[in-house]
Amino acid sequence: MRLLPLTLLAALAACADSEAPDAVPANDNGAYNVVEPVRAPLRDEGQPTIGQWIEMMQEERPALQFGPPHTEPLFSLRCDDRGGLLLNRHGIVATGTEMMAVTIGAASRRLAVNPVPGPLPMLRAAIPAQDELLAQLGASPAFRIVVGDSPELALPASPLVGQFVATCATSEATGSRAEPSKKIG
Repeated sequence: MRLLPLTLLAALAACADSEAPDAVPANDNGAYNVVEPVRAPLRDEGQPTIGQWIEMMQEERPALQFGPPHTEPLFSLRCDDRGGLLLNRHGIVATGTEMMAVTIGAASRRLAVNPVPGPLPMLRAAIPAQDELLAQLGASPAFRIVVGDSPELALPASPLVGQFVATCATSEATGSRAEPSKKIG
């Protein structure tokens, strides 16, 4: 019975001394075949980012957040105290003077951003209440966000964005509390 483990150990030792086989066999002309790395398909630049809009509380205020379910948000909208809108790009760290480009259709607008302290890095831009961009976002189109040299975030059209932007103009939005973690559209 003690002979079996010794025999197995000797067999394994013999295998260790042999040459390892080629991982990539040579082709007919003696050159090695080249194996291309597997890559995820590239997302078309105009294609919406995967995720959903969810109504949450942010800094004790109602907010509309976008991102994949059960993860930190990628982007959020929150009303400010004067009927305007705060645009928050989550997970991006400022590296100097950054700007947030908001693109709706062919029109693009650049907004100054400020870092917001917290456990998840966030950059915030503000749109005043009477700004034309606020009305354009309220029309619920798809729009794109780019901060500095970070990847583009293509956000899908949703009537919920228009409804949320409209509530920012009301006094109810600045003082009311939304139901946390309520999934919408």
